[in-house]
Amino acid sequence: MGLYKLSEAAKWEIEPYTGITGSNALVGVEKETPQKAKPGEIVYEDESDDILVNISAIERNVYVAVKERFKAAGLKLKRIYPPEVSFYMPLFLENLDTPRAILEIGQDYSNFAIFKGKHPDQINTLNFSCDSIRAFLENQDPSTDLVDSLKFTFSQVPPHEPVMLTGPGASIPEIADYLSRMAPSGAAPLLIAKAAGVTAREEDPADAVFGTAAGAGIRELSGKRFRSIGINDSAPLSVRIKKNAYIMPLIATGVISLGLLGHNQYMKYQDRKYKADIQTYTAELEKKKESLKKYETLQKASEEIKKDIQNTRNKIDYIRTEADKKLVHLIGCFDAVALEIPDGLVLDSILQKKEKEEHFQIRGHSFDLDSIGAFAVALQEYQWGVSAIIKGLKSGDTGRLEFELTLETAMKNEGPTP
Repeated sequence: MGLYKLSEAAKWEIEPYTGITGSNALVGVEKETPQKAKPGEIVYEDESDDILVNISAIERNVYVAVKERFKAAGLKLKRIYPPEVSFYMPLFLENLDTPRAILEIGQDYSNFAIFKGKHPDQINTLNFSCDSIRAFLENQDPSTDLVDSLKFTFSQVPPHEPVMLTGPGASIPEIADYLSRMAPSGAAPLLIAKAAGVTAREEDPADAVFGTAAGAGIRELSGKRFRSIGINDSAPLSVRIKKNAYIMPLIATGVISLGLLGHNQYMKYQDRKYKADIQTYTAELEKKKESLKKYETLQKASEEIKKDIQNTRNKIDYIRTEADKKLVHLIGCFDAVALEIPDGLVLDSILQKKEKEEHFQIRGHSFDLDSIGAFAVALQEYQWGVSAIIKGLKSGDTGRLEFELTLETAMKNEGPTP
């Protein structure tokens, strides 16, 4: 039996369990796939012909309401995956050769699953929730039902592997610590790893809240076999064609006939219109070709004249304003440096920086620290002196002080005068 027929049959069997009538139900089904043996592996065949089928259901009017909300938000609803079939899917991102267990701690109830391979060996819905565990830890609920339920649940956990925690309760440190103490091999919240190294991101236990949503995404992206349990309101294409098998040929023939007739008349009209337009545009094109040639010739000549005028203006402006300013400024700076050298101070070098022509690097030595400071202060007294900063000072041979000074200047309109 195919998945569609199986889902149609399941509609009429779920009312005693869900209260949803078959005529108002949307159902998703998932059949267990027989496990294939790997090379060298022995798999015992089950003599029973029973096949495990997972069924998810929702009322049609609820699905339509959710679909309309998505549409109003500019989104398109493809499928709805119940939490009971999605919370354990993050385990598929890991190696399932080792038996694992996963516990989803929800707001109203919890889900528990054990995997011994690619298929769940056991899925249970438990009667405790995030709030009930928190109330127990805060001594608001002294009942031992919670403890007994947790002990029985964790007694089924495969040995030597921690229980993976998801759901809202997994992000609460108190609950996660308590469950870790209860489990034989501990318990840890699900950590969702980033898919690409675009930005740095640290692992956060709060990611476990999104474990069920991540599981639904894994189902949707893992292929057709995993999507069959998802609920939607669309029938397969083959079913839609069969339902309209008698009327579809007539509708298709009528639409094609009308389309061909209308297309033929439209092409004739377009042909007449385009021929008339071609004649008109051809005559106008011939008239404008000569004008275009004259315009292009004059345009080129105008561009050349504009370039010559602008180059000449630039030369005149440079000669009038900038030609001698830098040279006068440089001479004035050197004159000032020579004039302000105090007694006992010797200059070794003066270097003008290529990247910043207003900066000069002055090096020298003296036997007196005061003469170096006086020299720097004197250079700043000039109108063009922005700053004179002693960048380096060290002791040299025979007790002299070697210094390095950076002089920053600024050209003024009246020239580099004190």
